[in-house]
Amino acid sequence: MDLATAKIIAIQHCNEYSTGGTAITTTDGNYQDLVLRMPPLANTAQQELAKVCRIPGKYSISRNVVPNLLPLTDYDEKQHFPGTDVSYTGAGAKSFSIEVDGTCTIYFYETISGVLTALNGTYSKDGGTATAFTGSIAVSGLTSFSNYRGLLTIASATNTITMKVVATYPLKSRYRALFAYTFATALTVPHLMAYVEYDLPTDFMSFDKLLRAYDQRQYKEFADFVLTSDNKIHINYSLNGEFYIHYWKKPTVITNATATTYEFEVTEDAQALIPWFMAAYAIMPDNANLGTQLLNQYYALRQSLENNDEADITVMQAVW
Repeated sequence: MDLATAKIIAIQHCNEYSTGGTAITTTDGNYQDLVLRMPPLANTAQQELAKVCRIPGKYSISRNVVPNLLPLTDYDEKQHFPGTDVSYTGAGAKSFSIEVDGTCTIYFYETISGVLTALNGTYSKDGGTATAFTGSIAVSGLTSFSNYRGLLTIASATNTITMKVVATYPLKSRYRALFAYTFATALTVPHLMAYVEYDLPTDFMSFDKLLRAYDQRQYKEFADFVLTSDNKIHINYSLNGEFYIHYWKKPTVITNATATTYEFEVTEDAQALIPWFMAAYAIMPDNANLGTQLLNQYYALRQSLENNDEADITVMQAVW
């Protein structure tokens, strides 16, 4: 059902569609007063009905994990103290990622013919603007973990690359990585972490399930994720594959500017209730008795719809 059809049905519910067997002209002032009240009412009805007759949506995320030249233990938090420098090495590393939570200097070297040679490159702090560095990155002003990741300009992929953390005061580091690959920019270097954060779609209302497609033609429901109240999903960093998020959508907001050709997004059963709600509140200021009767009819139909929905869920659970 589109918005134009819903308006006509709502006008009919208001007994304002015709008089004496003749259709009332749509330019009539009373007719227009009713119609102009209806788009926001249609929006309210559909937004509420979408919680009963939910609208399915699907969103996909593709993950391809870049191998880390450092061992898995370098994911862990490590304490750094002044006077005790800690180095991490990997052959031919062209990019890096590390999180630190305090004042320090991060040095980069390439061993060329047995000599440690300072490396230059670019880095991004927490995904911000890329900045060039010469030999080292000075870190200060932190009160919590921040990520530094970037690109290194090396002479040879066979040389050993060293990342060294020199603490000014006691601090911790974690999620350390050296990658054997270069990337388009410092911002696109992978941010090594336990879980990768993704924004859910802007029309996300509630979660249904997560499916994963991966090696050996595997495709099944998946549980290793975290949902947060700010509409983000966190997926284990170490997992490859395509992740399909099935969710329930919020319908498009309907305003007075919405085209009359707009099609309601809830199920057809639910769409049939929307004109009752539109009519009830549109006529209420002029005829409270009729408005109340129409609203009662709307809620009676909605209750029937909710009962049917609960019965369908019970049947589905029994089948599962």
